[in-house]
Amino acid sequence: MEITYRKAQAEDISQIFQLYAHAYQGHYPDSLFYNVDEIQATISSEEKLIFVATNGGAKVVACILFLYDKFNRLSKAGGAIVLPSHRGHKITENLIHFGIDYIKEKTSGMDVLYVTTRTVHKAAQILTQRIGFRQLGIFPNVHKTEEYETHALAALHFNDCIKHRYTDFEQHPIVLPLYNIVRKNIDLPQMKQAHMWQHKHYEGKIPTLEVVEAPQFIKRRSENLKEKNEIDLAFFPFKTPNLLITSPNQIIEVFANVNHVDKHCVITGCKIDREISFTDLFLKVSSILRDRGIRYIEIIIRANRLNIIDKIAKAKFIPCGYIPAFQHEGGKRYDYVVFSRSFEILDFNNLELTGENELYLKYYINQWERTFLGSFFKNDK
Repeated sequence: MEITYRKAQAEDISQIFQLYAHAYQGHYPDSLFYNVDEIQATISSEEKLIFVATNGGAKVVACILFLYDKFNRLSKAGGAIVLPSHRGHKITENLIHFGIDYIKEKTSGMDVLYVTTRTVHKAAQILTQRIGFRQLGIFPNVHKTEEYETHALAALHFNDCIKHRYTDFEQHPIVLPLYNIVRKNIDLPQMKQAHMWQHKHYEGKIPTLEVVEAPQFIKRRSENLKEKNEIDLAFFPFKTPNLLITSPNQIIEVFANVNHVDKHCVITGCKIDREISFTDLFLKVSSILRDRGIRYIEIIIRANRLNIIDKIAKAKFIPCGYIPAFQHEGGKRYDYVVFSRSFEILDFNNLELTGENELYLKYYINQWERTFLGSFFKNDK
């Protein structure tokens, strides 16, 4: 079978759309693969890269998307798909290798490549493990196609970037068990559990909050706050905010990216009055988003920010993934913890997990029980 691998071109668009429409029957949650303007902009970009495999140089038989952040030397691969008639020939694996080589040759390089894989079958998990990806977490009910899906997180690290991790901190007690699963999988050093950290408690009342949906305004507002260093928790790779939750006087501004197809949401930054309770704010933000139909919220936090981790956990977000050496800043690479909150009934009957993914799921379920069953669960035991 003669297969050619290359960067996608404009003339491939109709065939790419057909690939995803055929596989997902119109349920694929990423608008990139059915919006003409969006995919045209991506094809001409060097930060969003679509690679295809063709049979004999003409027919597109497979596709994958790579996202690239040159400042953090970071990339994400996902959305891989292969025609059923061409499966079983390592085409996805070859596409990933092609994307890695392309980024190494055509850009300033990368230190971390991460992927999320579906868990309704083992194939994608086995494939990424074979390439060398290390499993780092699990995201219950993260996306919806025909039904709600749980995805697994994995990453490849290059250039000995792990050696440049910032490690001058102790792990928050809720995070340490998760880190210990990761470190055995990726060969990281042991870390101590933190028993004390700088607790900052603010009890200011949450003011009235309003929701703004004006994507271009929100994007510009977020960028302006970043330039002035007035926004926190603003590192979330490859996501641009399109929704803003704000107080009328703008002393509180919480930015989010909402996927309107499957109601998936990530927090991309916030500006908060110092006197406001962070936990109460995020309980309120979660309630607002849920009332608007959002079914899953995600936020990522530097692992050394113990006070913020403590407060987001008290806002009923559950740690579900840990990414070593994720962000590059000041010559160091910083670990991040992924927190999520799902409003769906958890159903794991359709999962097929490999390796450490079973341990991540057990850890998640344990934390979910502690968070949402609390003393009732303990007394029932």
